[in-house]
Amino acid sequence: MELRGIIKGSGYLCGCQSCNYSKALNAYEFERHAGCKTKHPNNHIYFENGKTIYQIVQELRSTPESMLFDAIQTVTGSPINQKAFRTWKESFQAATRELQRIYGKEELNL
Repeated sequence: MELRGIIKGSGYLCGCQSCNYSKALNAYEFERHAGCKTKHPNNHIYFENGKTIYQIVQELRSTPESMLFDAIQTVTGSPINQKAFRTWKESFQAATRELQRIYGKEELNL
């Protein structure tokens, strides 16, 4: 069964009749709302371009950090909420700088 949703934070806003995009679910819960249950829900949750969450993560794993933000916008093939994306990007960059400060630039491998 196909169930539409929107990625929000670390979950999915569920588009089922009872949730109507008002409730954020984790991947397992989202899959259950679609009438399925597997051990690997991210293999069965798709972007509009037909790629699964898992496929996207695998593609991004080998992306150099300097190209990561551009790659995310390209590889998903879906519209991105630019305001939320910029907020996440700034948070990620701040966390990276803090880790580099604590552990030293050479020792940090993300």
